[in-house]
Amino acid sequence: MSKKLNAKDLESYKALLTQLRREVSGDISDLEADAFSTDGERLSVDNPADIGSESFAQEFSLELLQRDEVTLGEIDEALGRVKAGTFGACEGCAEAIPKVRLNAVPHARFCVNCQRKTERHR
Repeated sequence: MSKKLNAKDLESYKALLTQLRREVSGDISDLEADAFSTDGERLSVDNPADIGSESFAQEFSLELLQRDEVTLGEIDEALGRVKAGTFGACEGCAEAIPKVRLNAVPHARFCVNCQRKTERHR
């Protein structure tokens, strides 16, 4: 059983989440530019392979963009939990989420056991 986070830990995780938010926001901006660019000079209209490759690259960028937008929302929710004083408590069992997990996934809402249960019921 993990102990509750102290004020120093909370400040540290808040800084980590804020930095992660900046990084993901930057990634989103880059992906939007890639996904929605219409660089016709790169494509050969006569070559279907060029068109297929560009289409695949755009789809891939859009999928990454969607994933990063979800992650950004999770980070914002975690920052809200820091502010509310509930950060680090599992939303499934109310036990403290181990620091090892929070270090790996700072925006985690569940401990590992509850995360597994959640994923099994999807």
